[in-house]
Amino acid sequence: MELSVVIPTMRPRSEIEVLDYLERDDFEDFELIVCDDTPVTKARNEGYRAADAEKIVFLDDDSRPRSGYLAAAASTLEEEAAVTGRTIHPRDDLFAGQLTSHYSFGETPRYVDRFWGCNMGIRREVLDDVGGWDESMGWGHEEKELAERVNAKYDIYYNPDMVVEHVYAESLLDYWRKQYRLEKMTPYYLKKQGVSTGRIFALSLVDLLTPSRYLGASPGLILARSGRNIARASGRLVGLLSPPKESDSDPKA
Repeated sequence: MELSVVIPTMRPRSEIEVLDYLERDDFEDFELIVCDDTPVTKARNEGYRAADAEKIVFLDDDSRPRSGYLAAAASTLEEEAAVTGRTIHPRDDLFAGQLTSHYSFGETPRYVDRFWGCNMGIRREVLDDVGGWDESMGWGHEEKELAERVNAKYDIYYNPDMVVEHVYAESLLDYWRKQYRLEKMTPYYLKKQGVSTGRIFALSLVDLLTPSRYLGASPGLILARSGRNIARASGRLVGLLSPPKESDSDPKA
């Protein structure tokens, strides 16, 4: 088996959108491993450990890989330890542009320091070497945390030919909800790096009170950022007061 594709989800199989896109791909030498997402990090670990292939691709249940994605991933992982691709928010809406600028690393292949769970691949021996996904983390910074451990020993290659369309947020409320859940995990992530509780609180206060973080080119963008900042501050405060729980899991990046 050339590739194993791991998909964490809590949806019934008939509602897993990514499956339709994978079935349309001309590449056939792959297996699908669909894992119950409770939490997402545990599901990804269970998926890759059950895989037959040495090359592991991770996608979300709502990822939409374009034609040629699997072949590009398989070819890249022949030479590289880890790879991420170009992710596109496929709608012309408020979230296209600045609010999703982190999605893509551009048009040129290069080495980067991040990958996203909706569009990434990594060799099994690399995951084994770094200890896999941190199962104490639900959704939120789990990709960044793993990428940092991978980057300490290996390179992460960016292949812009690995294109995945992935809707970042369905609405303003969905966007704010995601920011809240992301920041609930920030204290755990920072404490793992040795940052004190007091320092985390101070950073949260600075983020909340910095005027430039509320600016935008349109009223919609200002509203989105204002709500985002409040949601982040609230999430981080909750994260400081309570440890991560399995209910914090969410498969969407």
